[in-house]
Amino acid sequence: SKYASTGDGILTSLKVMEAMMAKKKTLSQLCEGLHIYPQVLKNITVRDKEAAQNDPDVKAAVAAAAAQLSDSGRILVRQSGTEPKIRVMVEAQSLEQCEALVSSVVDVIQQKGHIA
Repeated sequence: SKYASTGDGILTSLKVMEAMMAKKKTLSQLCEGLHIYPQVLKNITVRDKEAAQNDPDVKAAVAAAAAQLSDSGRILVRQSGTEPKIRVMVEAQSLEQCEALVSSVVDVIQQKGHIA
């Protein structure tokens, strides 16, 4: 956000090249030790984005998922800016864990009657 207000592939590539030059390393050297975790994203159509995201039970489900992940992944639940949807994304060490945690949050959204 320091350089642009939106994602920009050209700017990103220039910043990566800048880092390569500053560190005097190849991209493969800079990426050593980087582990890409599986990611699952589910878009849920809801009646009211605000109500769904701010529901205490939904927040508790998100907090429980985050606690289960601890430092080994992440969960992001956010409203779509353009559609009546809540986006639930989990990155974790296994695809199975991603799917289980996304499902646990989506199930609460559904149980609470937020799904359109």
